Amino acid sequence: MNQHNGREMENWWQSPPGLHLLASERDIISQLNTPLIGYFYLQLGGNELCLPAAKRAASHCLVSASGNINANPEALPFKSHSIDNMLILHVLEQARDPHQLLRETERVLAADGKLILCSFNPFSLWGLRRLLSWQDKAPWDGMFFSQTRIRDWLALLNFEVVEQHKIFFRPPLKHARWLERSRFMERWGRRLWPWLGGVSVMVACKRTIPLTPVRESWRKRRLFPTPGLVNKPLTREHKDATR
Repeated sequence: MNQHNGREMENWWQSPPGLHLLASERDIISQLNTPLIGYFYLQLGGNELCLPAAKRAASHCLVSASGNINANPEALPFKSHSIDNMLILHVLEQARDPHQLLRETERVLAADGKLILCSFNPFSLWGLRRLLSWQDKAPWDGMFFSQTRIRDWLALLNFEVVEQHKIFFRPPLKHARWLERSRFMERWGRRLWPWLGGVSVMVACKRTIPLTPVRESWRKRRLFPTPGLVNKPLTREHKDATR
């Protein structure tokens, strides 16, 4: 993500749809079924922290233009295996190399660390808004990836998706009043079209054991057993000779 896109995203978070979306994402993250255990929390993107407060003393870092750390998400200034829980808040769509961003995430996360990935759903009203726009401003200038593709990328990095939610079934309206009036679509959307939510909140766990099965090397089948490992048959002549 370049600095220009970062500033545009910061401005969008202050708009009515950005504020409503941030509140919805913070609410769903605070109610996750997967426990977040550890001391070091890292968030990429957003203008304020959305990770839930830890019961024990913990360190929270926000990597964004308005955060306490300003860094390239694809080259994080953290040691390997040093982060316990990580939140990626709509940074994958704006990344120059989304694969490198996920590889960097895998590098800094500790074993069994949790990744919370918030991304726009291309198969939704938000995805339709991107297709019908000029795609000249954030977040509409980014790439909206399908959940199947993101799951495949995470599986290659030995992440296991343990929880997923679809939220914000309302269209990305510009005015706060119309966003409030369309709130009823959230209830009906969860019941009637749960896969068409504008945003996906995915929780994945970094596994230390590879999830991809390793196939054994192909061996040529032997049609006949090895002669040195098989006893000779006992014939009648051999029986008479031993008497």
